[in-house]
Amino acid sequence: MPDRGCIRGCTVPGVHFATCPWLGVDGGSERAERMLAAGVPPCSGCAPRSARDGVLLCEGCYRRIRRLLGETADLIAHLRSLADPLKAAVYDRVMVSSSRPDLPAPVSADLVDASDDLMRMLREWAAAVEPGLAGRSGLAAGTEPGEAFDDADLCLRAILTDFDHLANRTEITALADAVLHRHSGEPEWWSVVDALAKWPLDDRPRWATNPCPECDCKTVRVRPPRRKGDAAVYVCTTCEWESDDREDDGFWAEAFAEVVPEVVPAAPVGCDAPTPARPRLPAAATSRPALSVLPRLPLTLPACAVCPECFTVRAVNGTCVCG
Repeated sequence: MPDRGCIRGCTVPGVHFATCPWLGVDGGSERAERMLAAGVPPCSGCAPRSARDGVLLCEGCYRRIRRLLGETADLIAHLRSLADPLKAAVYDRVMVSSSRPDLPAPVSADLVDASDDLMRMLREWAAAVEPGLAGRSGLAAGTEPGEAFDDADLCLRAILTDFDHLANRTEITALADAVLHRHSGEPEWWSVVDALAKWPLDDRPRWATNPCPECDCKTVRVRPPRRKGDAAVYVCTTCEWESDDREDDGFWAEAFAEVVPEVVPAAPVGCDAPTPARPRLPAAATSRPALSVLPRLPLTLPACAVCPECFTVRAVNGTCVCG
């Protein structure tokens, strides 16, 4: 069975059909400049990207749609928290407000429209796979963030459970547009990427030290798990390669692990500082000569110490024993 291409028209960069005039032409070369000057439309790649097994989407689209859908419940709750009257701020666009002093403070109409569009999208697709969720529309006015999250998460679980079945139907293009379509200017309806671009979730991502396995650029962003049990996500901002820490038996979790520098503890100072060891004295170059015992000399007394009478040694006090 021949490989199916991505239903969204994704192509492989730099790979062309045999009939493409840009086959074998290097970008930026003199030939490429002459072709552009002659009016030949540029082509960055026209060979279709193969679809993932069992679905009509390529690997990149499949993973992006699932990841962004998984963030929709948090995004809706985030929008509802921003629309909280206690956090109201001054906006430069249309407001939803009232002249009565006991009603909530002004709220941006975009917040209301975006959260309502996203919730309506989730409920429509959840009803397509779980008829028991049909008959519901957007968010009710004044819905609390926690309640909005629970409602969106219920629909989201139904969609993700049957996502592979949806991805193998042609209707997946409509769901892909609702998630991935980026409007230019003010959107008529809000997609997931439109809302994330204007009100991003605070995930505190970091840049990975290792390069992207597809384009070899060091532009991989690591988004940590939002809650316990979630997966860390790795997205290349250059080629849109994407994976998570559960793919390929956890290989990417090890490849893009954060490098923690080794911390060398500071040496204590003052009274807590250890006493430095004294260096040992070097050994003498020559041996020290041994001391010799000097011979004992005979006692020689001065002439005044002898008694002139008996010619004997006087006592200590200077008197002689002879009297």
